[in-house]
Amino acid sequence: MIISIVTTVLNGGDDLRACIESVKAATPCGVLVEHLIVDGGSTDGSAELAAALGVRVLREPKVGLTGRMNIGYRAAKGELIGILGADDVLLPGAVEAVVKAYRRRGRRWVVGGIRWIAADGHSLGVLRAPPRWMTAAAHVALDWNVISPLATYMNRDFFSQLGGFDERYDVAADFELFARALQQEPFERVARPLACWRRDGRNYSVVHGDLAAPEVRAIRRSLGLADDPGRPLRRFAMRVWFNLRNPGWCGHKMVERTRLRVGMAWQARA
Repeated sequence: MIISIVTTVLNGGDDLRACIESVKAATPCGVLVEHLIVDGGSTDGSAELAAALGVRVLREPKVGLTGRMNIGYRAAKGELIGILGADDVLLPGAVEAVVKAYRRRGRRWVVGGIRWIAADGHSLGVLRAPPRWMTAAAHVALDWNVISPLATYMNRDFFSQLGGFDERYDVAADFELFARALQQEPFERVARPLACWRRDGRNYSVVHGDLAAPEVRAIRRSLGLADDPGRPLRRFAMRVWFNLRNPGWCGHKMVERTRLRVGMAWQARA
C-alpha cells in the first residue's frame, strides 16, 4: 500500500527541511510513504533542497495554491493521499494510525486531530478530530474548517469522484471539498493528533484571512445551505463540543484574543 503526502511550497525557508524529515521518519511496516513537493516558484532554494533530500518535486510557478494542490493530488501514486504544509510536521505513528482507521470499516476518507505549535515549536494545544456525527451542515455552520487538511487522508478514487479542490476558492478550497465529501459519506475518525500546524503568522490562511468570509458564504450557497434554518443550533452544538473537548487549545485562543483586544485598546488610546 502507498500513502502519498503532498506539500505545496513557496519559499518554505528553514521549516521545509523539518517537514521533509518528519515524513522520511515515517516508515510503517508494509506501507510505502511517498512525499511529493509542488513548488510555486520558490526563490530561496526550497525546490533544490527538496530534490537534494530525495523528494519528488513538481515545479508549477504559474499556478495558484489551490491549483497546485490539485496537481499534487492527481500526480500522487498513493491509494490514500494527504497534505502537509511546508512549515508543518508529521507526528510519529501518524501513518500507522491512518492506515488502521482506513482499514477498520472501509470508509474512503480518514480524519484525525492536529497539534498547534508556535514558530519555535512549543505546543499551543491539541485540536481533536471533529465528532463522527458531524454532517456537512454542521461542518459549515462555524464558518471555519474544523476538519484539518493536515490530518485528512482521502482515497484517490473518492477525490477524483468529488472532482478535486474547487479552484474558484483560494483559502477555503479544503473547507469546500470536505463539505462535499460529508454530503457523500462520513469519515473514519482517528482519536489522536496526526500533524503539527505551525502558527507563525506566515500561514496562507492567516495572511489572506480577509478572503475567508466571502468564500465561506459562497460555499454555503453552492451547497444549498445559505438559508439553513437549523444553522444557529448546529453552530451552538459544534461550539460546545469543541470547547469541551479541546480545553488547552481553547485556553490558548482566549489568551490570544485577550492580548489582541488589549493591544487594540492601547492603540486606540495612543
